Amino acid sequence: TTAGSLRATGYESTIGSDAQQPATSTFQHVASVHKQRPALHLAFSARIETTAHQLLDDVTSAHVNEDGYPPAVRTRTVYYDYPSRRARIDDHATEHTPPKSSVRRYDVQIEWEVTELEGEKECHKSRLIDAMPFPRFPPNFIYVGPAHVRGKTCEHWREDLGDETVEYFQEADTGYPVRLTTESVEFVNLTRMTRPLMSYDVFDFVAETPPEEAFRIKASCEAPIFESTEMLTIQQCERVVQDMGFPYIHFLHSYFYT
Repeated sequence: TTAGSLRATGYESTIGSDAQQPATSTFQHVASVHKQRPALHLAFSARIETTAHQLLDDVTSAHVNEDGYPPAVRTRTVYYDYPSRRARIDDHATEHTPPKSSVRRYDVQIEWEVTELEGEKECHKSRLIDAMPFPRFPPNFIYVGPAHVRGKTCEHWREDLGDETVEYFQEADTGYPVRLTTESVEFVNLTRMTRPLMSYDVFDFVAETPPEEAFRIKASCEAPIFESTEMLTIQQCERVVQDMGFPYIHFLHSYFYT
């Protein structure tokens, strides 16, 4: 079996402990119960593990490339405060990528990234004049029904884009995000077949506003992702050519990015 192979799906009212092993059904069941759309959490911290399923073998879960590049699984620690217009994303090191702390300070119009290579830190900065992207859930979010994900009782929501869907799971009692998965969709002999693309698993979610100190360069240099205790100042950061800035970081699909 190759990575990302098709599988029959039919999410039922309870789909097991994983939510990535759905039941088989000729037609997909979608709950008709009216539910209020999930509330957006505008300030929080969390650890998010992303999985690129197309890079993993379906049977062995081994990387499809012998050298393991690009990484199929990545971990990020997120500090997010939309009301104050600031965000910090700490990318944990992988076998092929160094640790990196990215800070977006829309409130004071500056952004920087601190990386660590062979025990030494370096920093780049840029002026930040764009508005902070507002997080969003789609207006056409469909409530599918209750589900169990990683042992948690969840609400299952779907954004149906035709040949692709976004499957979103949040804790039923708290509304905290648990998992988001994108899937490609095909119909084979009237059976709905899906292929997992990307998953975002959310751990250690804290629905509290991170302190302002978490968005300073001292905090990004002291991030646990780094081995070195070397400290940098913003003045030591090299300015990006023409203040072109850095690419957006989509840490929860297109719903949350910075």
